[in-house]
Amino acid sequence: MDFDTSILNLDAKVIFFPVRHHSPACARFVRELATKIRPAAILIEGPADFNDQISELNLLHQLPIAVYSYAHFSDNTRLAAFYPYCVYSPEWQALQIAKELDIPAEFIDLPWSKMATTKTAHHRYSDRELRQSQYVSQLCETLGIEGLDHLWDHLFEIDPALTLETYLDRAHQFCFHCRALDEPTLEDQQREAFMTEKIRQAIARYGGQILVVTGGFHSYALHTQLLNPPTEPQASLVFSYLEQCLKPAIVQQGIALTPFSYDRLDSLTGYDAGMPNPGFYHQVWQHRYQSSAQEDTYTHNAIYREVFAQIVTALRSHQQLISAADLIAVESAAHALAALRSHAEIWRQDIIDAIVTSLIKEEVTTTHPLLRAVHEVFRGSERGKLAAGISVPPLVQEIKQQLKQHDLEPQPIGRIVQLNLLEEPACSQLLHQLRILQIAGFNRTGGIDLAARQDLSIQWEEWSIAWSPAYEGSCIEAAIYGSTLLEAAEMRLLELAKQCEQQSESAALLLLDACLMGVQTLIPPLYQQLLTLIQSDSDFFAVTSTLTHLLYLYSYDELLGIAEHAEIGYLLQVTFTRSLWLLESLGQVRDQDQQLLNAVKTLLETVQRCDRTLNLDRETFIAVLARTSQEQTQNPVLRGATIGALWVLDEAPTEQVLTDLYAISNHLGDFLTGLFSIAREMIQRSPELLNQIDRIIAQFDDEAFLEALPSLRLAFTYFTPREQHMLSHTLTQFWTKSPAPILEISPEQIAQIKAREARLLSTIAQYGLRGIRE
Repeated sequence: MDFDTSILNLDAKVIFFPVRHHSPACARFVRELATKIRPAAILIEGPADFNDQISELNLLHQLPIAVYSYAHFSDNTRLAAFYPYCVYSPEWQALQIAKELDIPAEFIDLPWSKMATTKTAHHRYSDRELRQSQYVSQLCETLGIEGLDHLWDHLFEIDPALTLETYLDRAHQFCFHCRALDEPTLEDQQREAFMTEKIRQAIARYGGQILVVTGGFHSYALHTQLLNPPTEPQASLVFSYLEQCLKPAIVQQGIALTPFSYDRLDSLTGYDAGMPNPGFYHQVWQHRYQSSAQEDTYTHNAIYREVFAQIVTALRSHQQLISAADLIAVESAAHALAALRSHAEIWRQDIIDAIVTSLIKEEVTTTHPLLRAVHEVFRGSERGKLAAGISVPPLVQEIKQQLKQHDLEPQPIGRIVQLNLLEEPACSQLLHQLRILQIAGFNRTGGIDLAARQDLSIQWEEWSIAWSPAYEGSCIEAAIYGSTLLEAAEMRLLELAKQCEQQSESAALLLLDACLMGVQTLIPPLYQQLLTLIQSDSDFFAVTSTLTHLLYLYSYDELLGIAEHAEIGYLLQVTFTRSLWLLESLGQVRDQDQQLLNAVKTLLETVQRCDRTLNLDRETFIAVLARTSQEQTQNPVLRGATIGALWVLDEAPTEQVLTDLYAISNHLGDFLTGLFSIAREMIQRSPELLNQIDRIIAQFDDEAFLEALPSLRLAFTYFTPREQHMLSHTLTQFWTKSPAPILEISPEQIAQIKAREARLLSTIAQYGLRGIRE
């Protein structure tokens, strides 16, 4: 197929302007072309379902911003996409010049909800087609250029003397060849058919010349379809229509403006990526096009000087010193690299390579302070803010109304709020709903933590509330989950539950979150999800952690009002049974002693608390503990813990514990760690057992004692200092029949000892010895 030069005719009824999204050169030339031809209307690649609100883009927003389109389907899938706009985006400048010329502007792209799939790019102004192009790869290899970004800069961005006519010819030819070597996707064909129809409607409606601004990959196809419309429906489009009919129905959809940021734009990767380094191209727009438009002057390499000055400032702010000699070396290298690459000006890669070659003497990594400073400047710090008067989703209105009602509105100066959960449950539930929806500016910083449960004596929460630049955007983007706050929080929680594959503990925490948010209606669907996960989870520690959360919710949780909830009780039964099965098939476990002890404690506490109310299988529990405690190859810590649990339940006599002690004397410290952790109180009431432990230890030779000492010390840490004192007192009664002698010492002797101690400590301090505490 030959290139049709009629697409370059600026007197044609329809003029196609090919762009790369977020290209300053494209933004400059679209303004120049629109000013030159003054079309009857400008048609722009953008979501056609936003046309009813397109006037909102003419308000005084602080860029970057984005059109946010979202949809909820009948299979409970939620998908969203962004159409971001920077000051140098050609689509944005097309809108601005239309406003200045007082001509209509319309979006003509297929609404995103009509083509949304999990594989569809969520950044709608990405460069997917160009990045996948075989022609781009071949051209890069021919010219010795690395990748699309450098190729586009070389052909279109760097030369300030590039003219409109040259740009149009070069861009159309470039995009035509990209298209010629690659088959358009079904999505592309579907979109182009829709855009072609929109162009025909605009021709009939406006009568005059029409300027069409779209991604360059589509321009030639639209031109061809407009001149030579297909005589019969394309098979691929018929298939696409049938596929649409089979897709899940749209339950809810919406579209709105939302703030964006250069940081967010620069973080997009893969096929979602567009032009990189928005901060750099922002400087290009300001210095080359905006300033020249105002002053009709442009200084050669002004962009490089401004950007490099910002890099130096960023380096110094990070305490990275850079000398005048360094600056001279970098500038010389940058000029040489630009000349070597035939760049009309020093460009972004020239700056990076000059800094790397001139200043970095060690291994080059992306975390190097110099490169971090460069990327910080190239990324830019611009953050969008919406103008007043735009329409927002109902969820945003409700969030603001609820926050105002409870006096929790975020302010520029942050504040700490303490909530009494018994007196202010509604405030706590509101903040937890915002937390689940990831609304910026609301963070729990203290108070009771019902997930960790380290201190349940307090009944208050502490929250940090402060306005964040991301606050408004996070509210708008949360609208994908529903039109009311409660609905959105519920749907977000159910979405998180779907992601908990093979993670029963995570699902149990979501059940706790549902209770914290006051949405107990979620217990049934989460219950089914958690039940499935528990029955399929083969991780003993994960299942027993799940059991810990469920035990708390069922037995202790009067604060949230769901204690002894029937469905949670059934989950507790199932989890307990699953834990026993996994315990017996556990095998030898190394380096997870504390997790083992926590698991046995949870199982024991479950039986103690819920045996009667839930009719747990106590006999099986006892049998599993007995078999585990007698397994010769099992971890001694676990053996000690299981015999301790049997002892606590009065299912093993003290004599049995003594027998096991002697049988495992070569691993006594580890065995006692498990025993003391579970049966601490029983030990204190069994002086004879304590005496037998002492006798076993006394029989150790020096080497055996030193080997056992670390684990013995760990075992006795489960007793409080007062309990340790009582144990030692009990042992002394076995060692001697007479009471311990009373130490007699006079006040004068005490004074002499304290004076000597003071001199000793002074000498130690004088010589700087460490490890001695007064």
